[in-house]
Amino acid sequence: MKVLRRRIQKLEATLTDASGFAPYSPRWHEYWIREIGAYFDDPASAKPKVLFPLEAVRAYMAADTEQE
Repeated sequence: MKVLRRRIQKLEATLTDASGFAPYSPRWHEYWIREIGAYFDDPASAKPKVLFPLEAVRAYMAADTEQE
């Protein structure tokens, strides 16, 4: 399972997303936490067809629970 996860992360690293930052970097997490937060604050103003990476959603949820 670790090999599969490592291979997926390696593949994801070659792909780009809307953030333009290196996947899983601190700036990448900050960008997605901000974007997901903005989406939950006002979904109507969100970019059309926003696709959030699963790891970004997990980071948002972790950051949200730390604030409570």
